[in-house]
Amino acid sequence: MRKIFGIILLLLIICLGTAGADVRITGVPETGMAGEVIDFRVETDAPGVTVLYALARNGEDVYRAKKEDTHFQASFRPRSEGEYTLTATVGYSDGTTETGTAALSVRGTAEEPAQGPENVYSQKDGWWKDKEYRKSDLDNAGCAIFALSHALQRMGWTGEDIRPENLAVTYKKCYTKNGTANARLIYEASQVYGYTTKSPLIKEAGDLRDGLRNGDLYSFGIVIGHIALMTGIDENAKMVRIVDSAPSATFERIKKGKIYIRKDGEYREISDPGELPGARYYFETGYYGGAEYYMDLSYCARRGGRLIRPSWLFYLGSEGKIGAGAVEIGIGESRISINGKEQTVATRELQWGSAGQPKLAVVTEKKNIKMVNADGKRIGTIAPCRVLPVLAEEDGRVYIIDGETRGYLKTESIEIAEPAAGEILKGQISVNGNTSGRAKVKMRFGPSEKQKMIDNWRTGTEVTLLAKSGEFWQVEGRGMRLWVHQDYLTADAAAEAFFTETNTDSSGAEDTAQAAGQEENNGEDGEDNPDGTEIDAGE
Repeated sequence: MRKIFGIILLLLIICLGTAGADVRITGVPETGMAGEVIDFRVETDAPGVTVLYALARNGEDVYRAKKEDTHFQASFRPRSEGEYTLTATVGYSDGTTETGTAALSVRGTAEEPAQGPENVYSQKDGWWKDKEYRKSDLDNAGCAIFALSHALQRMGWTGEDIRPENLAVTYKKCYTKNGTANARLIYEASQVYGYTTKSPLIKEAGDLRDGLRNGDLYSFGIVIGHIALMTGIDENAKMVRIVDSAPSATFERIKKGKIYIRKDGEYREISDPGELPGARYYFETGYYGGAEYYMDLSYCARRGGRLIRPSWLFYLGSEGKIGAGAVEIGIGESRISINGKEQTVATRELQWGSAGQPKLAVVTEKKNIKMVNADGKRIGTIAPCRVLPVLAEEDGRVYIIDGETRGYLKTESIEIAEPAAGEILKGQISVNGNTSGRAKVKMRFGPSEKQKMIDNWRTGTEVTLLAKSGEFWQVEGRGMRLWVHQDYLTADAAAEAFFTETNTDSSGAEDTAQAAGQEENNGEDGEDNPDGTEIDAGE
């Protein structure tokens, strides 16, 4: 009898523990849409220790936890229409449990997340479990795909093609049994989206810093087996901004690195993804959603970044802002390439990246000058009188681009110029008025027959006329700004009329002549042209 009474008493205690349940799931609306993030909180009258989640759709399990969770605030994304039931079973320190439920009627599909430079996808929100990536899915193996989508959006791309599920189809062959071959993925996408990449990882901190400061992005293995995106650097050039589709993976695996958040200009180290601003925990996967945070430049450099360099050159035409390739950049006109077709446009119709009004550097030294990297190491030379785009200005130096090479020039060796604002005046190199043939004309550093010859140009070469000083024209062509005697240039009628009327140059050419001095050639004019007549203008 006592044994029976004990069993009855135990059952009564259990019944009291469950029948008196007061578990409330707040924040779940009565109706929602597929793809819409549902945030909720599990609340109880007494402090709960653990919670077990279950989610059913039309009476069939979608998810049922196999182990206890400790997150009483969580989220999920229903993936299709139907009648959903969310169940939360709370465990207490005394071993008792209580259960609560919430109903959700899902109708229709929510709009896709807005694309743009602020969008951050959450790889671990459950939605991507149904999105195939070759023999896997984006939930398990999509970090490189998410990083690429984030990069394309930050370069201004929009549309269906750049959504992760579509990129996963387009580049499915980049997925291998060991994960995504990221080098192949980034290269193949570059052929479609027009950005520049390089095979070697960028591991020099100075190169990463300069690239990030000027709009470069880097897809990189932030930890073993997980890829995120570097998107920028702070004003002190020490902390790198990271976009991470699955930060829980980073926090779990990171070694010898720290993660920071920034508030009111101050950095604070964090050790848990739950501390990330706006962090969402998805109970279906047991992970936090995508987030942005900061890491030391030194850590990023050790890991190495795979370059994603947006087009730095844009044409501001009638169809809006269009990415372009640089063929030849000048003060008056530039030769650019759009969709593989070359065309000549006024330089004032161009823009360098996000810099706004473009500026140019004209080399004013009579000898080659050094181009250096951020640490002052020589990476190339620039010839006299070259005209190059200025991507950024600093104290004592400018950041320029020469072909595919970027580096610094000292401001003492250059002149900063802006694109010509007026009418573009044209001419051609000629001999006795003849613009055809194989003769070459010597082009000089300044407006004098005694100035150093810098180059020689074949007759027929088209040039932009910038100024006139005495008997010399200041012209631009082939990416250089030089002087040529009037006997060896045929100017268009509009140019002749303009300079006859003004009877002077409009850009300070006479000052340039005085500054250049009267240097003798002393035999420095170069070799004779073996296949034509070399003409020394003015002699």
